[in-house]
Amino acid sequence: MIEAINRLEDAKAKMILAEIMGVYLEKGFGVMNKTEFETLLYDVLRKHGLLTGKCFDDSFKLRIPEAKARKLIYESQVKYSNLNKDDFDSYLRKSVGECLAHAYLVKNNKEIRFAIEDKYLRIALNAKLRERHYFADTSFNKDIISLDEEAFKEMLSILVPNFQRDQVLANLNAVQVPENDNMKDFVLSFIKEAMLQGSLEAIKQIGTLLIALAG
Repeated sequence: MIEAINRLEDAKAKMILAEIMGVYLEKGFGVMNKTEFETLLYDVLRKHGLLTGKCFDDSFKLRIPEAKARKLIYESQVKYSNLNKDDFDSYLRKSVGECLAHAYLVKNNKEIRFAIEDKYLRIALNAKLRERHYFADTSFNKDIISLDEEAFKEMLSILVPNFQRDQVLANLNAVQVPENDNMKDFVLSFIKEAMLQGSLEAIKQIGTLLIALAG
């Protein structure tokens, strides 16, 4: 970490220092406590590419327990994330898409599991599902999202905007299912076929599609 900081160009280092001190001094010198300052410092270093936002990587670079790195990641996102709704939805869509690349099927292909290490995104996705009376099971592992067929379908309905329906129909073609005019029915048929076949390739294609839709 020190080596990465020492390699910074003067202009970049000045920018980082100015950003940190700007927030720190805005509250008044000495007003921000240690935890608040560490959260600010972490957020600025991550924004400028010196940290990754991944628990293991950042705990190694900062020489802190992974649990503390996880806490810093979450608290910095809650406090300093300034994404508007559209940008956040796009970020969530892309992140879930990337996670689906490593999904797997369990319980006789009746359940899809994938890992979301990012607590901020995990909470956001769970909240969106709860609004529609669906639930993600995290009892197996707090980082692992488990969804049955109906909940997975609802997640896609949340993540895929209506105006991108045509792109969805154009891309969800790996599994042969009857096409109709209702995107939700089509997506349901696709998922059902994918789960019946135990097709992880189909699930990964959905992830690729979500990444593409995020732009």
